[in-house]
Amino acid sequence: MILRMLLILIFVTPINVAGANIDSLLIAASDTTQAFDERESLLKEATKSDPAGRAAHALGELYMLQGKSHVHSAERWLKRAMQKQPNNGNILTSLAEYYWRIGRRTTAIVYARRGIERDPDNVGPLYWAARFEMWNMTRYLDGERKIVNYGSDFNRYRRTVRTLSLENYGIEARDAAIGYLTRAIDKHPDHWPSHHLLGLVYYEGRMARELIPLFENYVQRHPDNAHAHFFVGLGYQAEDRLQDAYAAYTRGLARMSGKEQRFMMSVFILADPDSTAPDRAAIRKFWTGRDPLFLTEYNERLLEHCRRVAYANLRFGDPLKGIPGWTTDKGQVYIRYGHPVSLVARPAEFHTGVDLPGYMQDYLAWRARWQMMSHNYEHRKELWRYEGFTIIFENTDTRDHWNFRLGWLDSEMNPLGFKMFVERNPDHFQDPYWHERYNAPHQIAQFRGEDDKARVEVYYALDADEVETKDLRAGVKSVNLRQGLFLFDAQWDTLRRDIGRVQRMPIVKYDALGSGYLLAGDRLNLKAGRYYLSAEVEDLIKKSVGTFRDTLEVRQFSKEQLDISDLLIARRVVEREDRPPGRNRFLILSNPLRQYEHNGQAVVYFEIYNLQRDVFGATHYKLTFQVRALSDAGDVEHADWVTAVSYEQRGNSDWEPLFLALALEKTMPGPKALRVVVEDLQTLETARSTTQFRVMW
Repeated sequence: MILRMLLILIFVTPINVAGANIDSLLIAASDTTQAFDERESLLKEATKSDPAGRAAHALGELYMLQGKSHVHSAERWLKRAMQKQPNNGNILTSLAEYYWRIGRRTTAIVYARRGIERDPDNVGPLYWAARFEMWNMTRYLDGERKIVNYGSDFNRYRRTVRTLSLENYGIEARDAAIGYLTRAIDKHPDHWPSHHLLGLVYYEGRMARELIPLFENYVQRHPDNAHAHFFVGLGYQAEDRLQDAYAAYTRGLARMSGKEQRFMMSVFILADPDSTAPDRAAIRKFWTGRDPLFLTEYNERLLEHCRRVAYANLRFGDPLKGIPGWTTDKGQVYIRYGHPVSLVARPAEFHTGVDLPGYMQDYLAWRARWQMMSHNYEHRKELWRYEGFTIIFENTDTRDHWNFRLGWLDSEMNPLGFKMFVERNPDHFQDPYWHERYNAPHQIAQFRGEDDKARVEVYYALDADEVETKDLRAGVKSVNLRQGLFLFDAQWDTLRRDIGRVQRMPIVKYDALGSGYLLAGDRLNLKAGRYYLSAEVEDLIKKSVGTFRDTLEVRQFSKEQLDISDLLIARRVVEREDRPPGRNRFLILSNPLRQYEHNGQAVVYFEIYNLQRDVFGATHYKLTFQVRALSDAGDVEHADWVTAVSYEQRGNSDWEPLFLALALEKTMPGPKALRVVVEDLQTLETARSTTQFRVMW
């Protein structure tokens, strides 16, 4: 009996020691800081005494993750592990992933379905089965049939393109993917890859209503997952709930590091995440300046950028590999240019350069040509077609890895690499208000103000045909408008944002302009420097939007030397004798269109500063008004100015508000430049100010 017990101890002890050795070897090999060769050696040693196939499984995954020349070694070791544990869902998951990585999709689904059958509670096989169905679904989504009509002269600039979507054919695959992923999430509610993939299925399947609660539930448990917040925003935006989408994107941004925020927000999507991204000030300046409508509570251009980032992560990212979609070539292109008008996929192919083989084909010639086929191999390609340009991607690794190959601008004859293409065509965005927006002609004139500031007078015109109006009284129309004036400093920080309702506006009519225009204006007191100014007016009935935007360089007026203000082009100026001297003495009907009828008169208001007064307090100066013709492009047609009016003036103030009415009866129609020259006859100093207007036929 004692001998039997001893034999049992001798037999059992080596097995326990071997198991302990396998565990220690597996733990050591899992250290990703070690070199690949060291990890490979440890796992190969473990396979020598591993009856359960754990080491073979780990070695197969190591080869698969290493990729390149090692990837095909994965199959042998994964199958060896499966022979030892044929019902192990994790091993079957790895085999499904392996075949997926090398592009054998139909073999991958075989192992995924086998894993579901043998290990139904394992999330891995469910995920890969769903990924196969999603691939089936996207083949129809991306497989558009393109019909090109070149016209009678075959001019490529006159071609028209129509595409036929095949997405309805992917509904069966969509529903199968949803079924697999719903089961996966039920078994593992926090499995992020399944959430990510189901979100893609919902979004591509036009099921945004289901997408929203999927990720809202997830962020309740994982509030720091920035991607989940972005996917919530993506769903809201698909449902046209733009304010909710903007809020979700903002929450996602708040959960990113500063570096991630700069990277994501930059339009210059960087290929290297470690390279220097623009700082916050540069980002704010970029996005605020591109907001298509300041009247809304959100920045539509930034909203579209966030949507593109969210979609790029959803469609082109791989959570299993830890690859964000925005770092891929497809993701970067999508974020810059949005969804292509059409997408054409081409399979990999050989160009043999020979006819179909026949029984008389020379064997030696065939062999020589087949040896050259490696030089004629064409990788799988995708062509993304946009309005005005085309981008080509090439698949050089597996079906999941795509590189930017070439880009063509319609206006260029030669293809361009990524860097040059982006320099020529930085981004693409369709203004959502382009069909509602119309230009509001405006003029801005600067005058000397108080406290070293300039008084800036802003006037703009709204086309009366674009606004729903009713007669109120002579010269005034009843309207229903939302009006906003927006002022930003040189860094695009908001200085003024005034939005209000307008119910009446003055209207100006004259023969050269059919229905006339509604007149609006404002005054600003600003220090010298650069500003960005915009006005926007929305008709709440017609939904039309009149806008202007301008860069404003506010000048510093002199306190000592002779100086003159800008010239304010007006329709009419009335001096009210009962008012004290100053700007408010003049009632000015401005002319932001800068147009006059040929039989009328041009009116201009201006101010002169720092006139010299003699011992009696009197001033003495000379005013000269000069005109010259311009071309339609604004170029000078005549080098010399023609003096229209010149006279001397005396006064008793060191600054003078003045206006001039210049008759146009003998003036030829067309664009004109007007210059006012002031000469102080006591100091002989001169000052000039110039503006432009047009005389209509």
